[in-house]
Amino acid sequence: MYALIEVFSFGTLSKFFKNMKNADKKAVAATFGVGYTYFESWIESIAYVRNMCAHYGRLYNAKLSKTPILYKEYTQAGIGNNRIFGLLLCTRILLRYDSHWNLYVDKIALLFDKYENIDIKTMGFPENWNELLKV
Repeated sequence: MYALIEVFSFGTLSKFFKNMKNADKKAVAATFGVGYTYFESWIESIAYVRNMCAHYGRLYNAKLSKTPILYKEYTQAGIGNNRIFGLLLCTRILLRYDSHWNLYVDKIALLFDKYENIDIKTMGFPENWNELLKV
């Protein structure tokens, strides 16, 4: 099964997970330390954004139609799930043990510094975005 999943596209992986039995979904999501309803919405949203990027979609100021379920602590802090920042928070949780994640966040910061006229709030980024994304 593991070898098969290695060749899945992100979209296929998302659909495969969605069609699994709930007990199996719980077991997979538990390896990431999250509930399966969160995990399912996150991989579906990641697949959606991946397709946007692959087909030259616009992420700047875009409202996502496939939205991830966010933890209550984030929504109570005013973070929306229909902008790219909300999905980045979910991705951070999934990749919290990946040594490359903080380098990715640093590259985002460099882009924002380079293009200082960009209003990052239109992408859902709060003032403390860097602190929230770092692991």
